[in-house]
Amino acid sequence: MPLAEELLELARQIVYLEQEDGHQASCRRAISTAYYALFHLLVSGATSNWSRVELRPILGRVFEHGNMRSASSSLVSKHKERMKTNPPESAELTVAKHLHTVAYAFVEAQEARNVADYDTSVPMSRTKALKQIDAVARAFESWKAIRDEPVAQGYLVALLAKKR
Repeated sequence: MPLAEELLELARQIVYLEQEDGHQASCRRAISTAYYALFHLLVSGATSNWSRVELRPILGRVFEHGNMRSASSSLVSKHKERMKTNPPESAELTVAKHLHTVAYAFVEAQEARNVADYDTSVPMSRTKALKQIDAVARAFESWKAIRDEPVAQGYLVALLAKKR
């Protein structure tokens, strides 16, 4: 099983480690693990395009969380603008909706991870953690549906770029 899928499954297990709902350590760790599942899904998708298999782990270290968030936020904004025009249903629009699901989930998961990891003044709950895990799981499904599409591959490249 690929690392990203293992991490998503681990997030689901962690959230139920404790009997009590709202056990802070378990909920926070589950949210953080869900984010890293999506992070590694996208990094793996990008590095798998590199023909030198032995160099893929090194290439994966080039990805920066901030750059990935910026690229994802930009994609989400562009999608929202496009949807204001009420475009007709098409295969291209379906792909765009799936890609929006992935990018939006990335932005939300990163924000949730930051809160879970660094802001102890915000209480966490099993419900909140499960909501985040489910959003990441939906992003996984959307990614599987579009990962070979040119626009999805372009998104992976954009994740590497610094905002200019």
